[in-house]
Amino acid sequence: MKKTIEPQLLLLLIALVAWCAIAAQFSISIPALVGNGMTYGEAVWRMFGFLTILTNLLLAVCCTSLLLMPDSALGRYFSRPGVLAAQALYIIFVGLGYNLLLRNHAPFTGLHRLADEGLHTVVPLLFTLYWLLFAVKNGLQAKDSLLWLIYPLAYFLMAMVRGSLSGFYPYPFLNVTVLGYPRVMANAVMLLVGLFLIAQGLIKIARYKRQGLAIE
Repeated sequence: MKKTIEPQLLLLLIALVAWCAIAAQFSISIPALVGNGMTYGEAVWRMFGFLTILTNLLLAVCCTSLLLMPDSALGRYFSRPGVLAAQALYIIFVGLGYNLLLRNHAPFTGLHRLADEGLHTVVPLLFTLYWLLFAVKNGLQAKDSLLWLIYPLAYFLMAMVRGSLSGFYPYPFLNVTVLGYPRVMANAVMLLVGLFLIAQGLIKIARYKRQGLAIE
């Protein structure tokens, strides 16, 4: 079937939605945090404690690099099949995690709702579509999924260290103060297993797509 969506147009849409949603989220959250007694520096630091913000920011940089400077070192890095698949994995995880576990905890309205949906629903869906239709998938192997777990593991360790120092945990399932370390560790293991299974699914899709191209 002939593709009717231009990859560059889709990348542009993803980048625009991601950057605008991040900017909107910061414009709402920073003043609210400062109003609660934080300094601007503390408020910005707090925002970068959320996996959603970090992952969407990384993806925004990825899409912008592929669009504006594909031949640069950064553009070539983000065009690698393993890097694109990892980006897809992380943003799918953000989308599923929010919509399955956290949506009922966030009854936002207005601009906050738009930013929230952009970060957790629109960007994940659009980049998944981009990866399925256009991303190069050559050379992906099952062992790659282990490397892809480094980013979420590093985030988990950072969240635990930051939480132990400040008492703030960005997500309820990571809240050691409420749940205790054994429960939080169990939650982390379950989430990592889920992430690993999604990664295996992406690798199987990549193999299927390659086989289909070979048959054609």
